[in-house]
Amino acid sequence: MSTLKEIENQIFDKINPAIRFSVTRYVLAIAIFVAIVVFGLVATLSLGVDLMPSITIPVVNVSTQYTGASPTVMDQQITQIIENAVSTASGITDINSSSSIGSSRVTVLFDITTDKNAVLQQVSALVNSAVRRLPTGIQAPIVRTFDANSQPVIQFGVSGGGIPLVDVSNYVQNSLAPLLERVPGVANITFNGAPARQFQVLLDPAKLRFYSLTPAQVVNAITGSALNQPIGSITTKNTTLTFATQNTPENLDQIREIMVDSAKGVQVKDLGAVRDVAEDQDYARVNGIPVVLVSIQRTADSNSVAVVDGVKKMLATMDLPKGYHVMVSNDTTGAIRASINNTFRELIMTLIVVGIIVLLFLGKPNTAFSVILAVPIALSASPILYQLMGFSFNLVSLLAMVTAIGIVVDDSIVVAENVERYRNMGVPQKEAVLKAGSEVFSAVVAATLSLLAVLLPISFAGGYIGRYLMQFSLGLAAAVGFSLLEAILFLTVRLAYTPDSSDLTWKDFLKSFSRVRPALAWGLRVWKQGPAVVLALVILGTLAFLKLYLWMPLMVLYPLVLGILNYFVFMGLSLFESLTELLHGWTEWVVEHVRDAYARGLEKMLGKSVVVLVAAVVFLTTVVVFLVPRIQFNFLPNSDAGTLTITARFPPGTSQDYANAVASRIETFVQNRSEVVTYQTVVSDNVQITVTLIPVEKRPNVTALSQTYRGQLTGLLKDFPSLRLSVGSGGFGGNMGASSIQLSMVSFDMNVLLRSNAAIVSAIQQNPYVADVSSSLSDASLENDFIPDQNKLKGTGITSQTIANLLQTYTSGTQASNVVTGGVGYPIMVQIDPNSLSGSQSLLDLPVYSSTLQTNLQVGQLGSFVLNQKPNSIARYNRQYTGTLSINLKPNAPTVLKMQDLIVQDLKDRGLLQSGLEITTNSRFGSVALASQLANTGWQVFLLAFFLAYLVMAAQFNSWRYPVYLLLPVPLAIVGALSVVWLVGGGLDIFGLMGMLMLIGLSAKNAILYLEFVVERLGKMPFRDALVEAAKLRFRPIIMTALTTLVVSLPLVVSNGQGAEFGQRMGIVIFGGILFSTILTFFVVPAAFYQFERKRVGDPSVPSLEKKEE
Repeated sequence: MSTLKEIENQIFDKINPAIRFSVTRYVLAIAIFVAIVVFGLVATLSLGVDLMPSITIPVVNVSTQYTGASPTVMDQQITQIIENAVSTASGITDINSSSSIGSSRVTVLFDITTDKNAVLQQVSALVNSAVRRLPTGIQAPIVRTFDANSQPVIQFGVSGGGIPLVDVSNYVQNSLAPLLERVPGVANITFNGAPARQFQVLLDPAKLRFYSLTPAQVVNAITGSALNQPIGSITTKNTTLTFATQNTPENLDQIREIMVDSAKGVQVKDLGAVRDVAEDQDYARVNGIPVVLVSIQRTADSNSVAVVDGVKKMLATMDLPKGYHVMVSNDTTGAIRASINNTFRELIMTLIVVGIIVLLFLGKPNTAFSVILAVPIALSASPILYQLMGFSFNLVSLLAMVTAIGIVVDDSIVVAENVERYRNMGVPQKEAVLKAGSEVFSAVVAATLSLLAVLLPISFAGGYIGRYLMQFSLGLAAAVGFSLLEAILFLTVRLAYTPDSSDLTWKDFLKSFSRVRPALAWGLRVWKQGPAVVLALVILGTLAFLKLYLWMPLMVLYPLVLGILNYFVFMGLSLFESLTELLHGWTEWVVEHVRDAYARGLEKMLGKSVVVLVAAVVFLTTVVVFLVPRIQFNFLPNSDAGTLTITARFPPGTSQDYANAVASRIETFVQNRSEVVTYQTVVSDNVQITVTLIPVEKRPNVTALSQTYRGQLTGLLKDFPSLRLSVGSGGFGGNMGASSIQLSMVSFDMNVLLRSNAAIVSAIQQNPYVADVSSSLSDASLENDFIPDQNKLKGTGITSQTIANLLQTYTSGTQASNVVTGGVGYPIMVQIDPNSLSGSQSLLDLPVYSSTLQTNLQVGQLGSFVLNQKPNSIARYNRQYTGTLSINLKPNAPTVLKMQDLIVQDLKDRGLLQSGLEITTNSRFGSVALASQLANTGWQVFLLAFFLAYLVMAAQFNSWRYPVYLLLPVPLAIVGALSVVWLVGGGLDIFGLMGMLMLIGLSAKNAILYLEFVVERLGKMPFRDALVEAAKLRFRPIIMTALTTLVVSLPLVVSNGQGAEFGQRMGIVIFGGILFSTILTFFVVPAAFYQFERKRVGDPSVPSLEKKEE
């Protein structure tokens, strides 16, 4: 008959060679791991900081300007031609375009794996081949790649007190900007509120008629006289003389003297006024003060925080002209810094709490310290990998490290707990490490490989979602993989050679108060020994370096100081160990009682294993059927970046004075808000005000503030009926703007969209879950289209193009040349004096010269204007016409994806989606499209990870059956996580998906630890006794590993600082999943294993342990 100890000796009688080697060659083990930690520290200090991973989406923009052309003309004559040309490029996923007055923009999106430089060259070649089919008079199409980094990382305003803004603008653009461009990482600098200096030639229509001249002749005369070109050279015997024309105007008088008609002696000054003006293209203000607003964009490979720090440092060291002031109005790195700092705090807090848990369970400070030391050692692998892969510290990569704390310590806990169990059995220290480490070697390896089997393949998932998963999974995999090596090869060294603690008690603590004399004697004895002498020399050297020579005589007290330090250190250690022993005793009492109660319950439950399994299946089915359809999916959570953006849009043709009046009204509202730090205003065709807020802890979140601002501003601006107001967050996430959903009406026929628009908007507005809806097609304006009379053009020598160019010069102006002064060029614009124009009739009265008739005709003699209502802009998606529906949902609305389905189905039922008209999302990178992609592909990724984990476990256990039992906790963990997600609300996002993937390995870990011990005991004791005994032996490490993982998730769940929302979904998923899986693993896994394996492994010849003990 065998005792439990004898059975364990039969089960385990071999030492693992890897553990034996590391314990024997401990110097090599120490050297390797110390080197890796040092490399990790170096990588940590050199990594950049950003909010999110840098993900480059290959996007090419083609911009074309055609001054004065209507949206319809831009669409038909430019946009569609460019679309057809670029559509042949390889790797295209989407083509979006927008045609507005005088502007065409075609945006080509490529597959995320495509090289952006290659597609830029390809699109440029295709556009160049199409240029000959475009109208004459357009500006050459500009082809460039779009980069998310093109958004400003910092904006600041420069004011000059009473100095004119045109002078401030000259200083900023000509003196300040060159210095800013030298800051490392600065890619581009743009300006707002900078008056554009130009020289205007304002023609008088009456004088043009009198002299029988046209604006084109004036433009040609100025262009022809402003020559600056080489003539040639004459070479003599000794020298070479070069000749050139230098006739560029330098002032107003030189422009006035330019000859337009030499035969009649007509000069520019005879045809109108010439003036030097500062033209306000837009207005910019910071806190209501007029400024020149400077926006800094960074390069793709630079770091936002480093660039902003460099800009601020440069500004701080600059000697600005008298009266000039710089006001930072929008620092986007504020949110990055706050979010990253918050994550670092969570990392440190988690590390401390995990240390406390380990100390309470293990009791010995030296063992607990050895286990906790595994955390920084294992985590050092992540920064090394980030450095090698070109990653940065961002919320995703740091979340991987925060989450890793509760995982990397698991292997060390299992090893250390088993070592302590052997030590308590009386096994010597080194032998206990060898035996205990070897005993759990296969379980630890199996558990870690099961997690790596999930993380490593997922890191290579494709698409936009895969880029987010990569940094998280690789960072976590590096830490987890290294934690396995650390637990097997380095923790064993620390446990084998670290002296046992002195087991100080409360009695020793009380005695420590009387240790003054021994402590002083110790100080007098050791101050002459090696380490103390080195320390004394370091102190003296420091005092000399700091020139604190008067303090050096105090070194005679050095032995006394050493003695005092010894006294207080011993007192502190005795208090710490006594308190630890007390708390450890209480913890042990609780754990033992719970473990014994669990073992008794498990013994009874095994007789009712079918009931347990049926209950688990019912719970699983209930959650899947009733909760999963109610869970909302967002790609990113709604975030609070500490900024709000207020936008007011107006119909085309709205004057800047009108827009400025609206901006002033909004500014008055904003400046009286207590949560506002600064506000930045830009007024052009529209109004955009960026509001920087106080820290999130001191105010409502931006979602609530957006609703408050929108409601109050709507009432405040009710006397401006033409504006469209939106208030949104400047953060990342599923709802960054005013609309909860953006859908698109798509058709090949623009007229179909225009006819259906009003009915579709009305139908959506009637949905009980919709707060309000707007359509981009509802915005239309009146347009005067000039219709030439072809019969009247006959015999005049005038073409429709001639009239179009003439009207463009009359209204918008034409640049004839430049004035160069002070080395800077300023444009010369030729146009009709605006004071002579009052409407369409005034344009019809203007002269147009007929070279055939040798006389002036009036424009009205050759055609007329027709008033038409047309959309302000024409949008197309994949070469179909489209209109955007912006829908705000009520708080009680279903999930975004379900609402999209409900809206589409309702429109179908009403018969509004006629043939050729459909509702879709017009961007695969929009919030709804990414949420849909996450919902559709997330489960595919999860199932793939689950299958890979199964294959790894099958290979490890050489069985197809055992992995089924090991993975039983996974679906239980998932339904537990989904239950908690549903209870707290908010849905799932990309970070929640990361948590789901982690649950595969985390929840299976405990089952591996348990079944590994069961399998080792099969055939050596009765099957039922093996299940109960393994449960008792593995109860403590399972509880410890579960608690450390739960502790990791809690700071993520309860944190409320800036950026906390990014980790909350992951924390909730891990907390719910681990909590449910741990509880259910204690019962469901033994019940399933007992129910389906007892006939295979039962051995009645082996006596029961209980009978033996009797």
